[in-house]
Amino acid sequence: MTPSTLKKIDDAYFEANSIKQLIESEKIILKAIEAFPDQTHLIWRLARNKFRTGKRTEDKKQKLSLFEDCLNTAKKGISINKNSAENIYYMGLCLGNISLQKGILSSLRNRETLKNEMERALTINPAIEHAGPHRFLGVYYSVLPFFLGGDSKKAINHLQSAVKLAPHFAENYFYLGKVYYDKGYDSQALNILERFLHLAKTVKNDPEMPKQINEALEIITRIKSDQNNG
Repeated sequence: MTPSTLKKIDDAYFEANSIKQLIESEKIILKAIEAFPDQTHLIWRLARNKFRTGKRTEDKKQKLSLFEDCLNTAKKGISINKNSAENIYYMGLCLGNISLQKGILSSLRNRETLKNEMERALTINPAIEHAGPHRFLGVYYSVLPFFLGGDSKKAINHLQSAVKLAPHFAENYFYLGKVYYDKGYDSQALNILERFLHLAKTVKNDPEMPKQINEALEIITRIKSDQNNG
């Protein structure tokens, strides 16, 4: 396997803007895996592809099936190399989304597993997928209630680390800005979310970005309104 093979795979993935294009992207990965079946760099890219396809899929049954395929793919990568941070990361992402699809009880049952796996990925390589483990843990601690392990201080610390490690990745700023706002740190939230909006202009092929932009704009409007009225 050559660097040009991985570049071809990544180019197809990042240029994909539909499920059809993601399926074509997956075909390139599967062809490479036929030649190099035990390459974890290919396996986590297959998991990544399945995860993104699942996020775009509307049908709940198909969505769940794709996340389960992603989970099993990542587990295969881990069975080859237990320290493959990318496969651990996508295993956590897909398990998290499977839990969300199955409901709140499943999410609660899996919360310790999710935390432990992301902490393991963090220990191996915190920078993968634009500081993905820090971003995941930041969101994790921010959405859980306090009595189930939620911790706003830990959430902020993880998301600040994500911003520091990947300063050009918009999503890190979005989640940090939300946590700041939820904690009443309006000035910090305003600065971070305005930075998010600036970076979001350059993001392509992310179906969740328009919703994040709208939410950021709503928060900014509320902060400025409160400042003017104060």
